[in-house]
Amino acid sequence: MKRKEKKNKFKKVMTIFIIIFVIALLVAYLLDINTRNIIILNNDYYTDEDIIEAANIEDYPKFVLLNTSKIKKNLKALDLVKDVKVKKKLGFVLEITVEEEKLLYFIRSKDEYMASNYKTYKLKNVSGVPTLINFVPENVEKGFVKEFSKVDKKIISLVSEIEYSKTAYDKKRFLLFMNDGNEVYITVTKTDVLNKYIDIVKKLSNKNGILYLDSGNYFEIKK
Repeated sequence: MKRKEKKNKFKKVMTIFIIIFVIALLVAYLLDINTRNIIILNNDYYTDEDIIEAANIEDYPKFVLLNTSKIKKNLKALDLVKDVKVKKKLGFVLEITVEEEKLLYFIRSKDEYMASNYKTYKLKNVSGVPTLINFVPENVEKGFVKEFSKVDKKIISLVSEIEYSKTAYDKKRFLLFMNDGNEVYITVTKTDVLNKYIDIVKKLSNKNGILYLDSGNYFEIKK
C-alpha cells in the first residue's frame, strides 16, 4: 500500500516537474521572439521610419519585453505628436497610432511651419503644406489659423501658396494659389468654404481662373 502511495506521489511530482519544464520552455521561447511587424497608423508628417527610430525600436526588439509606456514617452517627445496609442497584437505585431498636430502652412520669412495650435515648428522634409509668402498682422493671422484649421488636410494639400491680400474693405482677405492653376480669394470668416473646393471646381468644366469666395461667390475665367 505504501509502495503504491510512493508511486502515485512520484507520478505527481514528475507531472508537476514536466508542467514546470514545459512552461519554462514556452516562456523562454516567447522571450526569444523578436517583434515581427510594426504597423504605424495615422501619420501624415512623420514617416514610418521616423516613428520607428524615435520610438527606439528600429532593431525590432524582443516582443514580450517591449515597454509600451516607454515607446509612448519617446514618441510624445516629437514636436508634432499630440497623442500615441501603442498595442501589442497577435502574431507578435506592434501597432502604433499617432495623433499629430495639423500643419497649416510654411512661413517663408521665418523658415517655420504654423500648426493648428498656433505654434510654429522648425521641421524638415514636410510635404503637402502651402507656403505663406508675405507678412500677416498677428491679430489677423490668429483668426486665420483658427478658421484654416477647420479645412480638411486634403484641401490644404491642394494649395501651393498663400498671400495676405487685404483691401480697404476687407482687412482679413487672403489669396490662395492652387496646384491646379486656379486662384481663390477668401476672407477669414468664410475660410471653411474651402472644404467645398473640389465640388466647386467640378462645376467649372476644367477651366482655370479666379474664384471669389470672399464675397459674391463667382468665378472669373483667366484670359
